[in-house]
Amino acid sequence: MDPRAALEPLPAPYHRHFERILSVAEPDPRIRGLWLSGSLARGAADAGSDLDLLLAVRDDDFDEFTAGWRDWLARITPVLLAKELPRSKLIIYALAEDLCRIDVVIEPVSKVSASPHRRRIPVIDRDQLTGSVPAPEPGPGPDRVKITAMITEFWRIQANFPAMINGRKDLLCANSGVHVSAQLLYDLFVETNQPLPPMGVKQFTARLRPDQAEVLRTLPVCAPGDRDLLIKADLAVCEAMATAGRAAADRVGADYPERISTAVLAHLHATLRR
Repeated sequence: MDPRAALEPLPAPYHRHFERILSVAEPDPRIRGLWLSGSLARGAADAGSDLDLLLAVRDDDFDEFTAGWRDWLARITPVLLAKELPRSKLIIYALAEDLCRIDVVIEPVSKVSASPHRRRIPVIDRDQLTGSVPAPEPGPGPDRVKITAMITEFWRIQANFPAMINGRKDLLCANSGVHVSAQLLYDLFVETNQPLPPMGVKQFTARLRPDQAEVLRTLPVCAPGDRDLLIKADLAVCEAMATAGRAAADRVGADYPERISTAVLAHLHATLRR
């Protein structure tokens, strides 16, 4: 696929950054390969996508290049923020002054054939490295043990809700419990949908089935200072877990922790609906 065609969904400023990157990378003999990656390479990019890049740097120059990546980036664009991914000297993310997001993975040439970044669109490939990258493989399916653990944690948190809202009257803590529970329900849905293609952290709905997205979209909004709304929101997320969450677990053969679910639901209804 033509890289400029892959960039079409991105706003115009990203195209200017791409051309500048190309003008800096092309005359640099240390850079043996440049590819588009991420959603651009998957053909799933939209106006909210990042400019995701892969760089292959000659092995003899790799340490020097990665040590001076900030200088390299400064030649491309002024930035508001630029960081290495924690525990990695190979992955950087940057926020340009125009708020464009540029993410770069830097690999030595000798590691390209073992790269986990399988989907890529070549922009510069001086040594025909693209052909050495294995075809993408599907990820693992749903982790049933993890799914059961998520559901158990959901109901453990819910067991605390009446004490927070009735006993301590800590509405901020109760509000946090509602949000954490909704996040666990979302995480459960995502795990039951595995394997999924690699996606950026800003992709939420894309990881869900349409029915799952609808369940989450229709959960009531709660206000931290409104006890009645908090209770309504909490009971709604519990109902969603007991129905849609259970169905998702059943679909992939995960064990649903029946005893804790039944006990906590009974406790919630006895103490909250007065």
